[in-house]
Amino acid sequence: MASSSSKEEPPREAPTVRRNRLAIHGVLVAIDAPDVSAHPWVVDAIDISSSGMGLVLPPEIEEGRRVLLSFELDETTRFSRVPALVRHQMTQSGGVEFKQWPSAERLKLLEYLVRWYETLN
Repeated sequence: MASSSSKEEPPREAPTVRRNRLAIHGVLVAIDAPDVSAHPWVVDAIDISSSGMGLVLPPEIEEGRRVLLSFELDETTRFSRVPALVRHQMTQSGGVEFKQWPSAERLKLLEYLVRWYETLN
């Protein structure tokens, strides 16, 4: 799609199984979608992986919409304006896929996930 719109076609296939995801409770995520609303939404996170997040999504944010996410996983792991694409939207929740964010930021998330997985052993 060559338009400058921040909305992309949703995936044609069914959403993939959400495996290897870390359930995260008490994490709030600011979702910025300036072409939908002048003000960001603040929602609860459901889970996270290296490729995306499960969120409680407002109905105004449709599948295929590009958004920016800001969130804090702990006192040392914060992210600001992470580009993401809404991959699926259900009644009160949905999934976003992280898109084109700096390698250093993705590495910071991977380090956080590795620390968490290490606590399981």
